[in-house]
Amino acid sequence: MRFGHDFLLILLSFYIYSYCYTQSTTPVSNAIYLKNSPNSSVDEGLNVFFDLGSWMGFSLSSDSTSTGFSGPYLLGLEHGVWASKQLVNFDVISTNGKSLLTNLKSSEQNYLPGKLENQLHFENFDLKSKLVFTSEKSVLISTTITNTQIEDLIFTPHWKGEFFDRFTSLEKNNPHIKAPLESEQSIYIIPLQKSNINTDSTAYTIALKRSTLKPGESTSLSIEIQYHPDQRKTQEPLKENDVLKTIEANQIRWDRYLELANQKGLSKAEKLILTKSISTLINNWRSPAGALKHDGLFPSYHYKWFQGFWSWDSWKHAVALVKIEPELAKNQIRAMYDYQNKEGMIADCIYRDTSIEAHNWRDTKPPLSAWAIWEVFEETRDTAFLHELYPKLVRYHRWWYKYRDYDKDGLCEYGSTDGSLIAAKWESGMDNAIRFDNCKIVEGSSFSMNTESVDLNSYLAKEKEYLSKMAKVLKRPEHKKWNKESIILSDRIRKDFFDEKTGYFFDIDAESGQFLNDALGPEGWTPVWCEIATKEQASSVVNHILDNNKFNTKVPLPTIDVSHPAFDPLKGYWRGPVWLDQVWFGIDGLKKYGFNKEALFLTNKVKQNCEGLTIPGESIRENYHPLTGQGINAEHFSWSAAHLILLLNP
Repeated sequence: MRFGHDFLLILLSFYIYSYCYTQSTTPVSNAIYLKNSPNSSVDEGLNVFFDLGSWMGFSLSSDSTSTGFSGPYLLGLEHGVWASKQLVNFDVISTNGKSLLTNLKSSEQNYLPGKLENQLHFENFDLKSKLVFTSEKSVLISTTITNTQIEDLIFTPHWKGEFFDRFTSLEKNNPHIKAPLESEQSIYIIPLQKSNINTDSTAYTIALKRSTLKPGESTSLSIEIQYHPDQRKTQEPLKENDVLKTIEANQIRWDRYLELANQKGLSKAEKLILTKSISTLINNWRSPAGALKHDGLFPSYHYKWFQGFWSWDSWKHAVALVKIEPELAKNQIRAMYDYQNKEGMIADCIYRDTSIEAHNWRDTKPPLSAWAIWEVFEETRDTAFLHELYPKLVRYHRWWYKYRDYDKDGLCEYGSTDGSLIAAKWESGMDNAIRFDNCKIVEGSSFSMNTESVDLNSYLAKEKEYLSKMAKVLKRPEHKKWNKESIILSDRIRKDFFDEKTGYFFDIDAESGQFLNDALGPEGWTPVWCEIATKEQASSVVNHILDNNKFNTKVPLPTIDVSHPAFDPLKGYWRGPVWLDQVWFGIDGLKKYGFNKEALFLTNKVKQNCEGLTIPGESIRENYHPLTGQGINAEHFSWSAAHLILLLNP
C-alpha cells in the first residue's frame, strides 16, 4: 500500500510539473489584435505584423474564408499604404479546372508571436498556412495541404493575387513576378517550386505541378515576397529545401525574445503583458532605409505622424530592448547619434524620407542617452560600444551647458534653436505641461526658456555620474572630474529645487530663483529616480505620490496632480493622462529608496487598471486615463511597451 501511495504521489508531481512547464512555455495566441481587410490602398485600421525591421507588413484577414493574409502594407510609401487586399492566395484546382475550395467546415486564424497562421478545414482536405519573416526585406508563406478523405486527392495548386489599381504593369520574369511601385520601388513574388506564371496589369496566377495525395498524406508549398523601400533588386531567394530550417530558425529567435515572458513565477496576466510588450516593440522595429542609417523603433507605426525615430523615445526603447535583442538596442542609440551635429546637439526626431517629413532640429530631448548607453553596457559588457559612444556623449553633455544655460550659472534650461517657445516646450518631452504655461524665451548664446527645470538638471547630474562610470571602465582619468561635478550639481538640486513648505521638487525661475510651484508633476519625482533627493526629501515626495487626491489614482502617477483645475486627461496630453515612462521613473525611484511595498502596490494598480493590458487582443496605448483606466491616443506604443517590460523585469 505504501509503495502504491508513493507511486501515485510521484505521478501527481510529474503531472503538475508537466502542466506548469507547458503553461509557462506555450505561446500566447492573439496577444495583440492583427486583423485587417483593406478595400483600398488608403484604408486605415492598422493592425499589422512586422518583424526583423521590415518596412512591409501583413495581417490576418477579417474574412474567415480567406486562404491567405491581408496586405502587404508598405511603410516605405507616403505615410504607409496597402498594396493589395490580399496579395497571395492559395487555390486548389481539380482535374476539371474548377476550384475545390468549397464546403468549408471551419477556419481559424491566429497571430502567434513571430508568425501568422491560417487554418481552413474543407470537406476533403485541410489547409494550413503560416507567414514568417526571413529578413528585413522578405516574408515566406508556406501552405500545407492534407488529404482528409478516404480516396486520392488529385489537384493543381495555384498561387494568385491582385494589386490595388494604383500599382500597375506587373512584369513576368521567370521564376518571379516584379511589381514596379512608386518612388522606384518594387515588390517581387517568387514561388519556390517550379511553376507557370501568368500576369496582366494588376493580377497574377502561378500554377504549380499537378499533385496526388493519398489519404492522410500532406504536401507543403511555399512562396516568397520581397520588398525594400530603397532597393529595386531582389536578394537571393530562399531555396525550397531551406524552408523548414528557416521556419525553425524563426521559432528559435522568437523563443529567445519570449524568455522574459516565460520566466518562472509570472502570473498568466504578467505573461500576457510581457508578450504584448515584446511583440509591440518588434512590430515597431525598422531597418536602415533612406536617411535612417541604423535600426531603430517607431514610437508607433499605427499613427502616421510617429513614423520616425525620436531621441527621447530611443533612449527608453534601448533600455528594454537590450533584454530582448541587444544589437538592436545598440543600433537604436546609434541611429540618433548619427544625427549629432558638430556642436554636439542631437536632433529631436529623424525620418526615412525627408521629402515627406524633415528631421526636427528645432530642439533636442531630455538627456537620457547616458542612462541608455550604461544600461546596454551593463547587460552586454561591450566595452567597444562604450569606446564608440563615450566621446559623442561627452560632446552632447557639454552642448547643454554651452547652448542651454543662458545665464551661465551651471543650471540648464530647455530651449529651441529657432527661438520658438513651442519647440522649447517640445524639448522637455512634456509638450504642453502646465509647468510651462507662464514661461518665455530668453536669448543668450542661443534660445532658452526663463525656467531652470528640475528634471533637466537632475538628468544632467545623473549623466555626470554615468560619464564617471564609463570613464572609469575605459580607464580615463576624467572619471574623478565627472564624479565631482555630479556631487556638486546634486547638492544644488537638493538645495535650490526642493520646496520645504510643499515638500516637493519644482522648477525655479531662472532670474529670481523662486519656485514655480503652481502645479505638481512628474518632474518632482525625477530627483528621486536620479537618487539625488535626501531620504527625507524622497519620503516627502512619496507621500504626495501615495495621496489619493493627487497621484494615487486608479492608474497611478498622472502627469499632473488630479486636484489641479487644469487637469484634463482626454484633451490634455501632458495635462492629466498617465504616461507609463513617467510611471516607471516614479516606481523605480521608490524602489531605490526602499519603498518596495509601495512600489509593488503601484505596479499592481498599473497591471490591473490600464484598460486592456490583461485582455488578449487589446493593444498597448500611448497613455491612459488616470481615473477610468481608458487607453488614450496611439495604439501599439513602443515606450509604453518598453516600460511595462522594465516594470515587470527590473
